[in-house]
Amino acid sequence: MISATKNSGTENGVAIVTVLLLTVLCLSIVTSLFWEQQVQVRSIENQRLQLQQHWILKGALDWAKLILLEDAKFSTTDDLSEPWNTPLMDTRLDRYVKDSKVQSTAVNAVLSGVISDAQGKFNARRLASNGQVISEEVNIFARLLKQLKISQKLGITIAKELAKQQQQFVRSDKYISGQIGFETLSDFLALKSFNAEILTILENHVILLPKQTKTNVNTASMEVIAAELDIPYTDARNVLAIRDNAIFLDTADFLNRIRQVGVNANVKNITVKTDFFLITGTVKINQSLIRKKCLIQRSPQGVELVWLKDF
Repeated sequence: MISATKNSGTENGVAIVTVLLLTVLCLSIVTSLFWEQQVQVRSIENQRLQLQQHWILKGALDWAKLILLEDAKFSTTDDLSEPWNTPLMDTRLDRYVKDSKVQSTAVNAVLSGVISDAQGKFNARRLASNGQVISEEVNIFARLLKQLKISQKLGITIAKELAKQQQQFVRSDKYISGQIGFETLSDFLALKSFNAEILTILENHVILLPKQTKTNVNTASMEVIAAELDIPYTDARNVLAIRDNAIFLDTADFLNRIRQVGVNANVKNITVKTDFFLITGTVKINQSLIRKKCLIQRSPQGVELVWLKDF
């Protein structure tokens, strides 16, 4: 009798343990399935947010292109007083959405952006041409570097690298498949004498465009104007004061008006019209943020995207 009781107790104990193990196993399976489902839901949600952000930024880019095309129809110059230079501050898109069927995550989007004149900066592409360093352009760049308190040796280093790259592209028989050339200023970070601190300083005054261009004196900074014209800061300030009074209509107008204040300069690399513009845009949906920067080229044929990058 006692033996039967012990056996019964043992069996009950085993049964309890078995039930507990099965319960833990079921909980583990359910938890795993729940976690996997949550991961999938989050993944789908992230993909949806990224898609929404993509189309919002695409719409903003199309809007910027339209502004620049309209500007070209009615203006023969480009200056800082034109509509394209007005920044788009943080704008909630739900202000423009009246359809109640639109999902709430879409209308919680905040968009901001700015268009800037890429030719208001010194174009480093001018430092070399056809595989040869252009000394005159290196001197202009050296003056700008001196003003920015950066070693002037950097100018010749960049010029030589650009010339070397051009030689590699020209000699197709020695061209290495898949080789990527310098496309933006940040690509110079590959050089030992170039670092993030220098990049931050230069970005306000220097750019690398896909081809050689002139500098727009209607949008250039005082530092760039002083370097381009080889004049002291005092004269560069006078040039800006003249520009603030009235934009320069063409290179002849520019030359005549700066001479009136005693400034004599070479207008070889000067223009009042721009072909290349930078567009930066930011979209925020809830806690998700995406930032893009692109370079576009405007021509009589329309507006073309040159490159698009994260920043």
